[in-house]
Amino acid sequence: MKKILLVDDNKTMLIFMAKVLSKRGFDVITASDGMHALQVLEDRPDIQFVLSDWMMPEIDGIELCSRVKSADYGRYLFFMLLSGKDDKESIVSGINAGADDFVVKDTHVDELVARIQAGFRTLALHNEITTKNDALDNAYATMKKDLESAGELLKRLLPTEKTMSGVELSYVSIPSAQIGGDMLGYMNLDEEHVAIYLLDVAGHGVSSALLSFSVQQSIAVSSGHSSIVKTAIEEPPYYRVNQPHEVLKHLNEQYLSDDLNLLYFTMVYAVLNIKTGKMAFSSAGHPPLVWLHSLHGDAELIGQESFVVGAFDFVEYETSYIQLDPGDKVWMYSDGITEAEKGSEMFSEEGFRKTVVQLNEQPTTLQTELLVNRVRDWQQAEQFDDDVSVLVVEWKGNPEREQLCNMKLSTKVNAQFFK
Repeated sequence: MKKILLVDDNKTMLIFMAKVLSKRGFDVITASDGMHALQVLEDRPDIQFVLSDWMMPEIDGIELCSRVKSADYGRYLFFMLLSGKDDKESIVSGINAGADDFVVKDTHVDELVARIQAGFRTLALHNEITTKNDALDNAYATMKKDLESAGELLKRLLPTEKTMSGVELSYVSIPSAQIGGDMLGYMNLDEEHVAIYLLDVAGHGVSSALLSFSVQQSIAVSSGHSSIVKTAIEEPPYYRVNQPHEVLKHLNEQYLSDDLNLLYFTMVYAVLNIKTGKMAFSSAGHPPLVWLHSLHGDAELIGQESFVVGAFDFVEYETSYIQLDPGDKVWMYSDGITEAEKGSEMFSEEGFRKTVVQLNEQPTTLQTELLVNRVRDWQQAEQFDDDVSVLVVEWKGNPEREQLCNMKLSTKVNAQFFK
């Protein structure tokens, strides 16, 4: 039954109106004044419809309406004002106080009931919308929690070790949303070769993150027939390390888009021989690498013109080679850092290259974080509009030679000690 709180300081009118409305099928609860009405509403949260007289002592209908229609009241009420006045000024005052409807006391009971029924239809619509909004809020909260969990999972896929035999590495990965489409990593392929990669999936959100996760898992398989980073052969060591362009070709075939899947990604994949310092790399629509030379302290952009991965089936990739000297560093990054904006100006690849040179005297393990903070200071904003990933690898020299030198030095020191 539809509940109405009827408020009137005139006891005769209160009894009469309650009787009339009860006969029309309404559950009528009465209050003798505004203060009493507020108490009833506090005790009866199930009441959503108020039919109140205007002229009452202490708290009149206008004041009562203002209170229950205030933003901090706590629940929505449909408020109908009853008045003996029928002038424009009275109607405007009632509406400004928040009243949903205004009825003159001598209105025919059929019209009054019809307008009350209309008020309950408005309430029903409001309650339905509120219920749906609550459901959406709950769904959003669940999705947010799931996205946060997914974001944490993706973070766990990032490398934890910052040093490997013959190399030192550092990286920063910052998604622009809860989960992003960037992914980076590195791993030992064997005793001589280290693979390093960075990819940037187009777009943001769940689909981009899932694709980056899938690609990372594809690269992580380093043995067996399903590996794309090695190929099994019949002679010892029974495998060969695949060239970077072969890895990109495998990925392009595996993740080729169709009418239902339009995702693609840019990527750079490199293989470093930690004994010789020779690095092979292949790029798929990705920003150029930055090669910092330790001997003279300058840096250059190196890259290739090529198509992204997953968009076209006719693409051929190529492998390029560079010879690193001990202390040389190679930087990889996503365009979220170089396309950071300050007004109409972008940080740019050249700005990235110059910053790499400026930071060269800092420890390698700190350089990526320092570089990202430089860009934040430059754009005068903490947040980035796109995912940001930056990775640097420094070749320390042949680890076996370094170990041999250390052994010779240790032998000499020991000989002097026991002389």
